[in-house]
Amino acid sequence: MKVLHTGSIDINIGGPAMSTYLALKGLREMGVDAQIAMFQLSPGGKLRGEEVPVHYLKPPISQKYTYQRTTKKEIKSIGDFDIYQSQGTWDYSSHALACVARKLHKPYLMTPRGMLYPQDIAKSNSLLKKTLLKLYVLNDFNHTACVHVTCMEEMKHCRDLGITSPMAVIPNPVEIKEYKETKKDDVFRIGYLGRLSPRKNVEGLIYAMDELRNETENTELLIIGGGSEVYEHFLRDEVERLGLKNVRFTGFLSGEEKDEALASCSILAMPSEFENLGNVVLEGLVRGIPCIATKGAPWEDLQTHQCGWWVDYNQPAITDAVWKAYNTPSAELKAMGERGKRLMIDKYSVESVATKLKQTYQWIIGQSTKPDFVFIDKKNDICRMSM
Repeated sequence: MKVLHTGSIDINIGGPAMSTYLALKGLREMGVDAQIAMFQLSPGGKLRGEEVPVHYLKPPISQKYTYQRTTKKEIKSIGDFDIYQSQGTWDYSSHALACVARKLHKPYLMTPRGMLYPQDIAKSNSLLKKTLLKLYVLNDFNHTACVHVTCMEEMKHCRDLGITSPMAVIPNPVEIKEYKETKKDDVFRIGYLGRLSPRKNVEGLIYAMDELRNETENTELLIIGGGSEVYEHFLRDEVERLGLKNVRFTGFLSGEEKDEALASCSILAMPSEFENLGNVVLEGLVRGIPCIATKGAPWEDLQTHQCGWWVDYNQPAITDAVWKAYNTPSAELKAMGERGKRLMIDKYSVESVATKLKQTYQWIIGQSTKPDFVFIDKKNDICRMSM
């Protein structure tokens, strides 16, 4: 079976690049010839790994519209594939892939990557996104063989937009391995890992540190990642305005540097306004680190598996979660971390996710029956989500 994806595995893209690469790598290990077509690497960019064949497309004329008139021709020229799958929503390459697949009478899947959440549509370029929805995005999604969403909440948002295609609920994968790095001090350290952009609400952690400064001691907030220079400047200004001496910015880290930094954390926190999943939680739990996530992300697992805190998206709730984590005995934090690792192995491993993707492909091309994680009837979807 040959599958061509569009998207990116450039490290500068952040979490989506990591999960896309791991999913394709996992598929290849299962005998699926998974490949990716992507725009050329960004300045300073680097591939997440070398184990997935990459076909580079000509760069878009405009980054805002990501349009390049040759994209359809380039995708078609790569070769013959059994299935096509896009990773993203607004990039022109996603539309181009759908057009090519339809012209070749081949099935295709679309992975919205959280970009059809109402909060995302309402953010930057809202008018452009609404225009593209009417022009071709909804049509592309409604002619797909299946939409790949990462959680039930994302499926609901897609249904609310009028997408009626079958939907496969498959989470992002995380690489399961043993990490040799260990915590080397007794500082209660809260870690944030990911892109710096306003919807990530990193300031929520800064304000929690400020509110709790007289009630906690020997604490630190470690902010790992880069992104919007304007937003990072705002965060640094807030730290300076509040006179906080225990907030540290590391910039983007990878490899051993990232592993060492994460190992130094007592908990990881994701105070985002919304996420379709949130790789920071995956990165934490796979290392045995309890996590905090807001209910803007579908992480009820933190609560049901007792490996973290799943709280409302507001400042008092975020501050309270940090306070509770700080007051949790170290032995219990360790036990929470172990429960989180088990959850990752059972549900989010590369093997588990790749297996579900392969089962979805086999169903689409008529080699197997419909998997139970694929939902077709809208009424059944809604009933299932309310259970």
